Amino acid sequence: MSIPFYEFPSSPILIIGALGIAVATAVFFVSYQKYFTSPLNKERAEKKKSLVKEQKELNERLEKIEQDLKNL
Repeated sequence: MSIPFYEFPSSPILIIGALGIAVATAVFFVSYQKYFTSPLNKERAEKKKSLVKEQKELNERLEKIEQDLKNL
């Protein structure tokens, strides 16, 4: 009984296809990283704006609590 082995063909079209997949994956990864770290990303800008607003509200609440503590 013999074990069948698969020989990888050395066809140029397969090599070009594999390189194309590798390049496409690299482009996708780089563009994904650049998009989400871009200052022009609207989602990121909106999130930052809402976080700054929330920080201001929390600081105001903290100041009020500190003032209440001083008044005790």
